[in-house]
Amino acid sequence: MTYKIVTIRATGLTPEAVSEELERELNAAVADGWTFDRIQPIIYNSSTTGYLLLILNRQGESA
Repeated sequence: MTYKIVTIRATGLTPEAVSEELERELNAAVADGWTFDRIQPIIYNSSTTGYLLLILNRQGESA
């Protein structure tokens, strides 16, 4: 299995803007043969600085 990590910036953005970016990235990944695995939020330095890691995978390939 091969994994791909996509970073989505969430700092200073509305939830709607983050959702739109997440949707764009997911649609592009699915079109390229990737499957959604999970989302991991990353917050550091303060509660106002954060990112989402979009974790995707593909079966049958090795890194």
